[in-house]
Amino acid sequence: MAIKTTPEIAEMVENKPIICFKDVAIAFQTNVALFDVNLDIFQNDLFGICGPNGSGKSTLLKAIVGSVEPFRGHVKVFRKDISKGNIRHIKSKIGYLPQKENIDRNFPALVRDVVGMGLFSQVGFFKKLSKEDNDKIHQALEIVEMENLDMRPIGHLSGGQQQKAMIARGIVNNPEILLMDEPFSALDFKVEQSIMHLIKKIHDETNVTIVMITHSINFIKQYCNRAACLDRRIIWSGNPKEHDFDDVIKRVFFH
Repeated sequence: MAIKTTPEIAEMVENKPIICFKDVAIAFQTNVALFDVNLDIFQNDLFGICGPNGSGKSTLLKAIVGSVEPFRGHVKVFRKDISKGNIRHIKSKIGYLPQKENIDRNFPALVRDVVGMGLFSQVGFFKKLSKEDNDKIHQALEIVEMENLDMRPIGHLSGGQQQKAMIARGIVNNPEILLMDEPFSALDFKVEQSIMHLIKKIHDETNVTIVMITHSINFIKQYCNRAACLDRRIIWSGNPKEHDFDDVIKRVFFH
């Protein structure tokens, strides 16, 4: 499943960010979740975001898809301000993997139905899926090596299989940006390693821009080309393979 880059994105030069936060502040009533956030994310980045609990990481992802709006500053995606009526157009080119939740074993949806939910931003709710849509579902399941489980109830899968199905849902609409919120949570070590390799494979084979929240510093250092450490504001950003990243992590998490 190769990403079909639109002409709008193809014309972007390398020094133009695909996601741009400029002096962004976001609050919920009197609680300031993010303030003075300046951040650029570029096409084909595998971008890791880390920070302590309550540091605004999930809020930052929600701002990218327009679920929350800044009271100050601007968020631009594909060089369009999300507050200027472009949200639907932007969402159609973004895949989103929320934090993992336990799925009831009796939940009636089949794996292919859950994956197909990722197409709603393009085909709309309650509309019959076309042959092309069903082909996209099959291709997404092939990428995560779950095509033989497409008719299995989602609740009957293991935790790792469920997470792979959710990743397939995130990539089924051939997104140009894939947002992932703690994709390794509640997984044992072996399954976590498998999901790590899968995410790297998806990035390498599709050239999708991935923005991921994770507590796995090892993943960030091993696989991400760029990263940021967040604590309601950006306290560090750059190449996580540089030595000062380790110093920042020690200061934020161990002091």
